[in-house]
Amino acid sequence: DTVTVTGIPHESSYGEGKNGVAVSNYEGTITYLNLRNNVPYPICVGNLGWFAESDVISLSGSASDGSYDNACKGMKIQAVIVRENWRGDGKDEVLDCGQFELDDVSASGPPNVITLKASSLPYTSTVRQTKKSRSWENYTLSGITTQIAAQNGMACMFLTAVDPFYSRVEQYKISDIAFLQKLCEEAGCSLKCTNNILVAFDKVMSVTNTVNTFDRNKLPSSTKYKLNTGKSDTYSSCRVSYVNADGKLIEATAYIDGYDNDSKDNQRLEISRKVDSVYEALKLAERLLELYNRFEATASFNVPFTPDLLAGFGVKLINFGYWTGSYIIKQAKHSIGNSASTTQITLRKILSDMDGSELIGAVGNKTVSQLALEVIRGEWSAGDERRRLLTEAGYDYIAVQSEVNRVLKG
Repeated sequence: DTVTVTGIPHESSYGEGKNGVAVSNYEGTITYLNLRNNVPYPICVGNLGWFAESDVISLSGSASDGSYDNACKGMKIQAVIVRENWRGDGKDEVLDCGQFELDDVSASGPPNVITLKASSLPYTSTVRQTKKSRSWENYTLSGITTQIAAQNGMACMFLTAVDPFYSRVEQYKISDIAFLQKLCEEAGCSLKCTNNILVAFDKVMSVTNTVNTFDRNKLPSSTKYKLNTGKSDTYSSCRVSYVNADGKLIEATAYIDGYDNDSKDNQRLEISRKVDSVYEALKLAERLLELYNRFEATASFNVPFTPDLLAGFGVKLINFGYWTGSYIIKQAKHSIGNSASTTQITLRKILSDMDGSELIGAVGNKTVSQLALEVIRGEWSAGDERRRLLTEAGYDYIAVQSEVNRVLKG
């Protein structure tokens, strides 16, 4: 803050630790605060020295009212890590860690050390601590997320294709953030908080943002990894079905990568849930299949500091045998130290190829990829006529057209 002070500066830097000369209505800026309780002179102004709160009047912030004792509560921290000219090309790499709210302060010594801990979930809001009980009627997941964000002074981004509708869902003695995490988990999407924004994002779609590839035959000696696998309660396919008010069956099936139709070990997950289109049913089947198989293959890597490895992005493993494939980054931990700076990531394998998934409508039974190739060959007309033909055949026009656009773009 910019302030005016009237009084005697204590422990003045000009007076070699002694009190300075009294000033009257001196205008300056606060350079240090002593946040401990019962300190008689907690505010340092410029180079004059330390003043009592009663000596200070703020010009750019709130008036001096004793709030400095609690200044740490709710303080915002914007954390950024910059790797300057790392590759000798004159370019800097920046990792914007986002905005955090100060959560814990501790002091130790000697040597004198202050440790700050902060959370991306606002400490001053009720989103993570206050347990609430209420019912939500006739809401979509995006509507619940948006309302909870607004009630806690946050913004909302909903980046997932599936938006479940709830005729009624109960939030019983659980915090807002825990309730949202539960709903997102059931819908097969992820939830995170960054820069005071609640973000719901698609686990499967996010792997298109592949930021790195690890080839076991080319790993540097400084890279360490650990691989795990588990087989309990895993499925090779998931079918989502729903009969709408008109009596029409909406159904779609998703399969794991490398699905073998002749295998005797195939296990199918059957889900009955309200969906409005075949495309929505397919996307939900993909998410639920990935959700139930989430512990089948996991991995962790410890690599030199790499700012583009972030939670929610995808990586690929090559020459790792059973673990070869596409993964999503569950967690990324970036550590900056005097001797070494590292990035630790934990990965979970995802369904890397959904071409074997089925869209099942009122008439046909073809995959999105098959339909896209037929459209490109001109078998489904064009424009509004294409939309009409695909819809009447029981397929989702938007899903097919999106795949057509992706193929044509190469």
